[in-house]
Order: sequence, then C-alpha cells, then structure tokens
Amino acid sequence: MSRLEWHTETRRRPWLAAFTGLIAILAFAGAAGLMTGTLGLGDDIIARLPFGSAVFGGIALALVVGVPMAVVCYLGSRPGTRTSGAAVVAGSLLIGWIAVEIAFVQTYSWLQPVFAFAGVAVAYAGLRDVRKR
Repeated sequence: MSRLEWHTETRRRPWLAAFTGLIAILAFAGAAGLMTGTLGLGDDIIARLPFGSAVFGGIALALVVGVPMAVVCYLGSRPGTRTSGAAVVAGSLLIGWIAVEIAFVQTYSWLQPVFAFAGVAVAYAGLRDVRKR
C-alpha cells in the first residue's frame, strides 16, 4: 500500500516566494483598479459581475487571489513545512478564479491563460514536495 506524504524538511522557497509575491501584487493592483474604476471595463462587463458591482469584484479578487498568494510569499520566504500545502491551495484558487471569471464575464483576454498557467505552476510547485512512500 502506498501513502502520500509531504516532505517534513524545513527550507525556504525563494523563487516560489518571489513568483507568488508578484502575483499577489498584480492581484491587489487589479482589485484596486476594479474598485476605483480605473480599469474601465465598460457597463456591459460590470453588469455581468456578481451584484453588478466592480467593488464587490475587486474585493473578491483581493480575497480569493491576492491574500492566498501573499500568504505563500510569506511562507516561502521562511523555513517551514506549510509552504507546499499553501501553494497548492493558492494555485488552485487562482485556476478557479480564472474559470469563474470566464464564466461570469464572458470576455476573453490574453491575461487569462497566462494567469491560469501561473496557477498551475504554483500548485505544481507545492505538489512537487509530495513524495510516495
């Protein structure tokens, strides 16, 4: 019988911390742009957002993508064992965010596949520390 286990060694993950830090900064910037109206999405797209509110969309973006990526950035910059699990969660949330965004907004951008791939990369970086025993 095989069992999956997380590595228990404590090490820093500087590349993962830098990558997720960049994603977090971009998510918070996007959230600020949504909430202040500087992104200029247009009335049709804003009407498709939940509650028809760009402010709600910005808060959701910050909470669903920005905060988890910032947590992974913080954990990756310090020795610890929780970075991998947090990376899997944050990457999965980013992938889910992109899928829900496409379903709700029904407008497509080159940024969507880029950030979907980034989510896959972050989740994979966390899953790399799973070992078979």
